[in-house]
Amino acid sequence: MLLDCNYMNEGCEGGWPHFHAYLTENGHLVSNECAPYQASTAFSSCSKHANCPPVAKVKNTYDLGGAYGQTSEKRMMKEILRNGALNTEF
Repeated sequence: MLLDCNYMNEGCEGGWPHFHAYLTENGHLVSNECAPYQASTAFSSCSKHANCPPVAKVKNTYDLGGAYGQTSEKRMMKEILRNGALNTEF
């Protein structure tokens, strides 16, 4: 759903995790059953998820370390232990 519906990113062709954070804070997420992950966004559309009910919303997002690129592997491990999953990129 994030890959198909986040107009601020380029689906499987790239983008910034900040924009997924923004969408999840200002919108919502749907279940994997309603919007299963696909390995491609070619010929895909957000409209196919129009009937998916919201199941989650993110309350607060932040850059670990205070700014984009200002973290370390150790800091990320501590964050996962204390607060759960991270939105990352390679």
